[in-house]
Amino acid sequence: MTDKKRRKKIPFHFLLWALLVSINSFGQGKSKGFTIIGETVGFADSTFIYLDDISGSNGTHMDSAYIVNNRFEYSGSIKRKTILATIETQNYSDYKFLWVENSVMNIKAEKGRFRNAAITGSKTQEKQDELDSAIAKHGNEKEQEMLFIDQNPSSIISAYILSVYCKGWGKDTTELLYGKLSKDNKESYYGRNIFKFISFNKKIGIGDKYADFSQANTQGHTVKLSDYKGKVVLLDFWASWCGPCVEENPRLVEAYKEFKDKGFEILGVSADNDKKSWLNTVKKDSLVWQNVSELNGDENTAVLIYGVSYFPSNYLIDRDGTIIAKDLRGDALAAKLKEIFK
Repeated sequence: MTDKKRRKKIPFHFLLWALLVSINSFGQGKSKGFTIIGETVGFADSTFIYLDDISGSNGTHMDSAYIVNNRFEYSGSIKRKTILATIETQNYSDYKFLWVENSVMNIKAEKGRFRNAAITGSKTQEKQDELDSAIAKHGNEKEQEMLFIDQNPSSIISAYILSVYCKGWGKDTTELLYGKLSKDNKESYYGRNIFKFISFNKKIGIGDKYADFSQANTQGHTVKLSDYKGKVVLLDFWASWCGPCVEENPRLVEAYKEFKDKGFEILGVSADNDKKSWLNTVKKDSLVWQNVSELNGDENTAVLIYGVSYFPSNYLIDRDGTIIAKDLRGDALAAKLKEIFK
């Protein structure tokens, strides 16, 4: 999951209202929609706790409440059969992923061990717990997840898992598993993302010719990878929210200064969602080469074409347009460029 923004300070009158609503709602429930009743250990009264929908491209706030006398409660309704959500404290020191359904759900959680919270009342969550138990028992997470998809083609969990790991598992494996998914799963948000990956991915590796693409740069002008024909180009995939990417940026700056006059270029592709964060980092880190983005996170078309499953990631392309190296960072990039431009 991507890093989240710090929440704005909430006015006192709103907090008081939320407290009264939370206290008065205990035990009432609803005939339709969902009710999540939480029992906690170790949290101080007035600890604010959030419920967020993370089943789409951007998180959506669903509800919030105070913990009072070791209890909290959420209520609402969802349009789909189930959604993936998180319950988290304000500073994200405690959080739990869970599958929410329109039912009465109970969660028992302990401060510091919130990720191990026990949840009942959601059939989808029960399936998730079965998968987690199988992984804990047998190990080999990838094998257990693939087996789960094979045996549960109609579970939304299968579509979710495949959408998360499709880039890492590769196009061939993804196509095979996607073909087993139910029609509803293929038409889901996760299924559409999987299909998009299958459609765009070119299975590019060292020794292959580059695949062209075009995106808008920081000024809104279209830039193509093919614009760099005849240059040695580092195609750099990064994001402002990616700590290791930001740590690597000074080394890229050094390499660019040393070799740009010899025919070296960098094309940065950002997997950001937030334009302001992207532009601020480009300026702050002095990334003076062309940087492009579609501002749609890791669903960026170039990310899908090249099958990028982690950040930072890069491809070094020679003057003839052939991929000659991958994931060169730190001293490895400088050493390779010295070899090329000796």
